[in-house]
Amino acid sequence: MNIYLVRHGETIWNKEGRIQGREDVPLNEKGIALAEITSEGMREIPFDVIYSSPLIRARKTAEIMRGDRTCPIIEDDRLREMSFGSSEGSVILEAAGDERHPLHDFIKNPGSYRAVDGEDFVQVIARADSFIREVLLPAQGRYENVMIASHGALIRCFLRCIEERPLAQFWSGIPQRNCAVTRLELKEGRMRIAEEGRLYYEMQADGSFRL
Repeated sequence: MNIYLVRHGETIWNKEGRIQGREDVPLNEKGIALAEITSEGMREIPFDVIYSSPLIRARKTAEIMRGDRTCPIIEDDRLREMSFGSSEGSVILEAAGDERHPLHDFIKNPGSYRAVDGEDFVQVIARADSFIREVLLPAQGRYENVMIASHGALIRCFLRCIEERPLAQFWSGIPQRNCAVTRLELKEGRMRIAEEGRLYYEMQADGSFRL
């Protein structure tokens, strides 16, 4: 079984470099276009089902990605983005540069991060692990191609359930950009990362993008 993890398209907060978390920020025009281009690039994949975070930026991405397919979109709370409590809306660069900021360690020292009024990594990893065990593993043999529309930090926690990546290296490796696609393979009850962070669009010097 192939599982495609898709990060949502761009929002105005992505463009402004803000932490979104549970804030329900919609896709902007570029985010919609990125999802459309990515959908076109994946048009030949016959998805059996799409699972989505209920947050509007992920749900809208799932709807665009589905295209003219008739497969269902199923929302699951476990696919929501990591919660950052009252710090949501913080500018990432400001938090990274201020050691007193509640999200400083999340950005600069993830191995030491402790949430003030949001979620710790252990809670998000537990959500992802629960989804894998209760939804994906039982689906083997029933589905061939599954899409999951979700969020950057959640996807990284999801991958940590598959490969024991140290939290200190949470931000290392291939970036999960807007509409990046990571393909997992599930075979005989074991899951592996087959391709990580693939983009179906190419940024141009003038800020535009194409397939």
